[in-house]
Amino acid sequence: MKRGWFGPKVFGWGASPASWEGWLATLIFVLAMVGAMRFFAERPHGWIAPVAVIAVYIVTVILTYRRNARTWF
Repeated sequence: MKRGWFGPKVFGWGASPASWEGWLATLIFVLAMVGAMRFFAERPHGWIAPVAVIAVYIVTVILTYRRNARTWF
């Protein structure tokens, strides 16, 4: 991997997608969150699935973050 999937934001703290892989990971995260919230909302331990999705996304960002990556704009 030459370029990081996520890089530093232009303004503020955090990471933003820096390649198409980062944007795809973000889209999958949003779809997984919507699915987890809809499917597990009425269950007794329904909070576990969204927390797991968030944890996987954060780990993905950390593992593919590159400090010197340029954002797409």
